[in-house]
Amino acid sequence: MVVVNAVRELSDGEAAFAYTHALMGGTTQVTTQVTVREDIAPGRLHKAVEQWAAELPLLGLRIEEHADTLWFAQGPGVLPDQLRHSTLTSPDSPDDLLRRELNEVLETGAPLWRLHAVRDPRAGATHLYFTRNHAISDGHSTGAVIRALLDALFPSSEPSPYDVRRLPPDADGLAYRAPAGQQGLVQPPSGRLPFAEHRPWEERGADFVPCTLTRAESVALKGWCKQQGVTVNQFFAAALAESYAEVTGRTEVGMFTAVSLRQRYADLPDVGCFINVLRVPMRPGRGELTGLAREYGTALAAADAAWRPPVRSHAAIRRAVEETAAAGSAPGICITNVGVVDPALGPHLNRVGGYRTIVNRTGANYGLVLHLGTLDGTFSPALAFGTPAVDRSLALDVAKGLHDRAVRPQGAA
Repeated sequence: MVVVNAVRELSDGEAAFAYTHALMGGTTQVTTQVTVREDIAPGRLHKAVEQWAAELPLLGLRIEEHADTLWFAQGPGVLPDQLRHSTLTSPDSPDDLLRRELNEVLETGAPLWRLHAVRDPRAGATHLYFTRNHAISDGHSTGAVIRALLDALFPSSEPSPYDVRRLPPDADGLAYRAPAGQQGLVQPPSGRLPFAEHRPWEERGADFVPCTLTRAESVALKGWCKQQGVTVNQFFAAALAESYAEVTGRTEVGMFTAVSLRQRYADLPDVGCFINVLRVPMRPGRGELTGLAREYGTALAAADAAWRPPVRSHAAIRRAVEETAAAGSAPGICITNVGVVDPALGPHLNRVGGYRTIVNRTGANYGLVLHLGTLDGTFSPALAFGTPAVDRSLALDVAKGLHDRAVRPQGAA
């Protein structure tokens, strides 16, 4: 068996994301919206993207399957449909465009990314929608790749600190450095969350609900978390669990958390996908949000210390994804955080007025996913979900409960 222009086989984690994308209607496809306070003309965009793609070998990759094995292969370069330029017109909003980007699925075997620049004359800005297959992207690498794009658009004398010119290595062939900590017991699965409706794939889609916080509210919440001795991530996990329990009446829910693996391997470039998702059971509804946040933090650290990279064939990974695709329920809810994006933006921070990442959940592999990120001290939570597997009214109610707890944490402590 010969793979033309082969680069390497996909790692376990990369293959899981690639199969999920291919077999579950684009589930896990990622879109990051970056709002730049400047009008970007088509010619300028095309020139910058040509430079960007030439400097980042990652952007030239494709994924091909041969003999039950997924391979990265080198593609032919940037194709015309990978780069789009348009103007925002009424009644569309930036959120409407983000939903469309989420639901326009990258074709399997085709390019692994696209970029859509949308001029917004009313706001005096341009919205950049960068969509890609999760197999080549995580929260850290997104910042590094976006920084390279902004450097191409707006040349600066400040060099980027990121290594984006190397391709990511196969994590399965690297030595894994487990974090220190006491390992917890293996937790039994939580009760599953039945779909509101289980429709054919062509009738399913991805949606999200923003949960807007002001900078003042974000700063106040960060200060409250510090006083309570919990992290912002721990607070939001507990607040999500409490809000979900309040709406659904559940007293226990599985909480999945995306965890970066970048400190577990030596000499990684700042591109690629190096994350894991851990599950811990949470028991909300006891009226003690701070205690729940601490319990979550302890349980997550124990699960992280116990985890080891799985060793599976790509055929086994495909079978596992096929089981998930056929399910009529989700194993729990999820939280993921890209962290503070300011350092990645570097000299471009002042020209960026918005930055958020949302993942396609058409397949509803989680009941709800809380996406977090911080720009200029402001948190930007959003709940992603699959439709009609999850009723939009449920997501709106959970988002309201989450917002209420975020702006008045002392009332829920």
